[in-house]
Amino acid sequence: MDAIDRSLLRALQADSSRSIATLADSVGASSSGCHRRIKSLEEAGIITGYSALLDPQRLGLKLHAFVEISLESQSRTAMEQFEAAVAGFDDILECHLTSGTADYIVRIAARDLEHFDSIHRECLSLLPGVSSMRSSFAIRTIKRWKGYPTG
Repeated sequence: MDAIDRSLLRALQADSSRSIATLADSVGASSSGCHRRIKSLEEAGIITGYSALLDPQRLGLKLHAFVEISLESQSRTAMEQFEAAVAGFDDILECHLTSGTADYIVRIAARDLEHFDSIHRECLSLLPGVSSMRSSFAIRTIKRWKGYPTG
């Protein structure tokens, strides 16, 4: 990966809806060369897809929670069952296996506390093998993820 590839990745993360010609101009490459580079980055698995970044506030999702979850057992079977169940709930935005006191941290976005309570009752409480959960609520977002550094 060279400097043009890194510039192209930054440009795509900033706005992947731009035309190939516009992207090519922004990184100093020809349109056909830019297209080839994008295809190569996709084939290498560096670019895994394209999506729109949505504003959670405008969607009415004003409450953001991080839930630390500990399992009763850290056996392979227990973790696989938990992870399979997590994959089935759209209300869980992210799930990370962690080190430290909790086994996992999940991120939830909700309209308000009542909606979070509903997610807690109809989603989180149904996850298999959970021994404890501890929720923390974001008071204010200081920095929102917009892409990975391409160094």
